Amino acid sequence: MIRVRRRGTTQSTPLLVLVTVVISSLFVPSVARADTIAQTQAEIAQLSSELSQQEKTSEITANEYDADKANLATLDESIVNLQTKEKVKHAAVTTTSAKLVTAIVRAYVYGAADAQIIALFNQDATSSDARSVYQDQVIGNLTQLKNTYVQEKHSLDKTISEVAAQRAKAQQQTNAIEALLAQNVKNEKQTQATLDVVTAKLKTEIIAYEIKVGVAAARAKNTAGEEAAVAAASAVGGQNAANEVIDAIQAALPTLIYGTPAGSAQGEAALAAAKTQIGVRYVWGGETPGQGFDCSGLVQWAWAKAGFVIPRTTESQWAALRHIPLTSLQPGDLLFYYNLDGDHEVDHVVMYAGSGPWGTSTTIAAAHTGTNVSLAPIFTFGLVGAARP
Repeated sequence: MIRVRRRGTTQSTPLLVLVTVVISSLFVPSVARADTIAQTQAEIAQLSSELSQQEKTSEITANEYDADKANLATLDESIVNLQTKEKVKHAAVTTTSAKLVTAIVRAYVYGAADAQIIALFNQDATSSDARSVYQDQVIGNLTQLKNTYVQEKHSLDKTISEVAAQRAKAQQQTNAIEALLAQNVKNEKQTQATLDVVTAKLKTEIIAYEIKVGVAAARAKNTAGEEAAVAAASAVGGQNAANEVIDAIQAALPTLIYGTPAGSAQGEAALAAAKTQIGVRYVWGGETPGQGFDCSGLVQWAWAKAGFVIPRTTESQWAALRHIPLTSLQPGDLLFYYNLDGDHEVDHVVMYAGSGPWGTSTTIAAAHTGTNVSLAPIFTFGLVGAARP
């Protein structure tokens, strides 16, 4: 079996980018399972395409909405300008009308010496006829001016009405686009939510698939297959996913190591000390009881409590301690593992417990970042041997 970067974390990579690479590189024991993953991938691709199209539609609609809002502003300004012109013209006509009325009254009452007016009154006609002619010629001009004003005002009102109608139409269109934009955003959110669910489903399927792959590879003694399964799970689910595959491999493998539940007084003392730290968190480089240990820090401290000084690091412990057969394990003995982190060194150590939840296959260790000191079953991948202080 295999354990990859159990003591640290694996840098995550976006799921959608990795899926194709992961699937293409798998050790495949189950065609049906691969088909299920492929179907979920296809669903994700479809949802991603829909989401992309919805985003484009929303962008186009938003641009149309902005253009309509700008058009509305222009129409509003046009209406204001026309209304201002109407007021100016109305004031001008009113002023002109007042002046004309004053001039006519004065001319009529005081008999102003205007050649044209005098000529009118010198005609061979009665006084009322002259007055009538005067009114037609002079006051008639005022009527004509008023008629012109009425026509202009009618034209102006018509223009304002037309612009108002355009504005109402533009406002209606803007409201429609605004509603469409809101619906597009809603559709995007729904599609994104579905995509998130399906992506999580794919992640779960891949991890479950890699567990099957890893277990099958371990049973076939296919080390490369184990490594690929753990790496593929880690790519989509990080360290936790890798550990799921590792734990499944451990649980599926038969125990190849035989030990005894009883041992020397020193070994029992070291084991008893280690058990007092169950629940203490894993800390890289840790060697402080009650605060944190890494794997080699825990066994060094435990054996120190039994009266033995051993080296600090896993690699130096393996080199310095007396090696013993795996079939002769006693409580307190140490099991060493090689290249679990891809560093081509002895890089992990656990203490044999001899008894516990997994019977004579029980160990105790500070396993990796994110865990606490705890009892665990023996795992065999990467195991290079056992040693006793």
